[in-house]
Amino acid sequence: MFLKPTEVVVLCWDAPATPDRRALKIAEFLGVDATLVCISAVASSDLASIAECVPKCTCLIVHADTLAMIARTLEARGNGLAVLNSLAPYVFIFGFSATRGCDDVLRDISGGRLRVQPLPDKNAKFCVPDGHREWCGHFSGLFVGAVDPGMDSFFVEGAASPEYDVMIQASGKPFFVRSQQPRAQVFFLACRELADLDEAVGPKASLSSWFSRLVPLMMFLRGALGKRVWHNDRPQACFIIDDPLLKDHYGFLDYRRLVESVKEQEFSPCIAFIPWNYRRSSKKVTEFLSSNYPRPYLCVHGCDHTAGEFAATNLESLCSKARVALDRMETHRQLSGAAFNDVMVFPQGRFSEQAMLALRSSGYLAAINTSVFPSAGSADLTLRDLLQVAVTKFANFPLFGRRYPGDIAEFAFDLFMGKPALVVVHHAYFQDGYDALANLVAGINALDDGPKWADLGTICSRACLTKTCDSGDVHVRFYTNRFQITNDGTNRRDYVLFRQITTERPLPSVLVNGHPSPCEQEDSQVRIRLSLDAGGTADVRIVAGESESATLAHNRTAIYACKVLARRILCEFRDNYVEPNRFLSTILSVTRKVRTGPSPIDPLFQISRSTAEKGEL
Repeated sequence: MFLKPTEVVVLCWDAPATPDRRALKIAEFLGVDATLVCISAVASSDLASIAECVPKCTCLIVHADTLAMIARTLEARGNGLAVLNSLAPYVFIFGFSATRGCDDVLRDISGGRLRVQPLPDKNAKFCVPDGHREWCGHFSGLFVGAVDPGMDSFFVEGAASPEYDVMIQASGKPFFVRSQQPRAQVFFLACRELADLDEAVGPKASLSSWFSRLVPLMMFLRGALGKRVWHNDRPQACFIIDDPLLKDHYGFLDYRRLVESVKEQEFSPCIAFIPWNYRRSSKKVTEFLSSNYPRPYLCVHGCDHTAGEFAATNLESLCSKARVALDRMETHRQLSGAAFNDVMVFPQGRFSEQAMLALRSSGYLAAINTSVFPSAGSADLTLRDLLQVAVTKFANFPLFGRRYPGDIAEFAFDLFMGKPALVVVHHAYFQDGYDALANLVAGINALDDGPKWADLGTICSRACLTKTCDSGDVHVRFYTNRFQITNDGTNRRDYVLFRQITTERPLPSVLVNGHPSPCEQEDSQVRIRLSLDAGGTADVRIVAGESESATLAHNRTAIYACKVLARRILCEFRDNYVEPNRFLSTILSVTRKVRTGPSPIDPLFQISRSTAEKGEL
């Protein structure tokens, strides 16, 4: 019987169960050739029949319950389960919980050296030791998430077994371990379930809550298959500061101190600049920044930066604001010499699905936000969406996530998934000096050799995942309509580029280095083939033929202009005089905490949502 070879086999009993299908989803998400193989009591009458059912593969994934059924059928547990070691050089066994059935299987497959027990401490964290970076990557040396006693267990080692390596600990106990056996490396995971990539998630979801159900299997597949899975060889990072004017000082932010930190720590800053301020920058400051930092150091932060201005749903108004913002940034560049990236950071983190279409129609490169969920909350996102390098579910326009400083493991999760590490702060982050910044940058740089720091335009236009096929072709999945790729190798390479497209629209045209290039449609993706010599670079542009909607100018009434002016003055007064003054800052903080109804302070810092939705402010 001839069985087609595959990279990954998920072994099932009789028919695929939910855990088996979840394992297959994760493998396919990483871009590997995976298949479900079912065996039964009839087919598993002896060791040879089991081996005949399984095609040649690199990785075998199997649930503990499947092993229990095999052992029960063969009635020879110790010898029967040993057949796994001959089916693939890498074996991943999951679904262990603190039950007698799992203990029996674990004892048989581990030669009696491992048992599983429940975790007593629900407040404990996972710890990834620093000794297996080739498998654990960016998580090496970190504490991550929190254990779930209802889901997670731990292993107890019997006789001394130096061949067992602890890859992940839970509450200081072995949770994910590797055994080097004569013909295979066998990995054991003390977790009852795997994550469902199609599970609906909410706006407050944290990827760390799926750590035990997701990351160990991904570590296994990446370690075993290397460059044959989707990965990012060149992770990037940027440090974003929201709102400040380009003056000598803004609140606690001192640009000279910032530049000193950039030179000392070698990171890339970005000022999320409010376009309304386009005529208010200090030429001395912009010249100082430009002379010390040659990359573009500005991005677009709203238009007027009013409350929820991009959370509105009127497409014509949104397109108008998006284009006015670009016009203002270009005027600012001509006046100040400060280059900018056409990347939008939404004010107050609020946006609508229509805003994404407006940005795409207006020619923006990408959007960046602290939440990838629209403000209206009507969009359904899945765990699969959150794991992508950029969310493209809204108008097929790339939305990259960013984070406030906090748990460094959250940035490790981003880098592990191939995302950029995007940090956001406000001026108050510097109220105690610049030591926190230095520690943050050092922490990110310590994550598995660290990312390359760059400006947002470079980061978004180079964001991609790659994998190498058996043919030697390099497959590349990218996310923006302007993409740059460089052959960093020493030989000429053939590339196949993939970019998601909207299937109901005509196939877009493609330009490579300014020249038309043929492309094909594959499902919901456009496929582009090109070759690059060693060191060669290609600039790829997807031209989707957007309709020229909403060409009207930004409608600014006198009342609207006065409200915007008042808002900007009051916000700057707060940032420059209230927050830096400990006495006034304390009064403001206490007032916000104790008030139970509308406060007279509210109009200074926020505009009602109904007003914003009407487009008045």
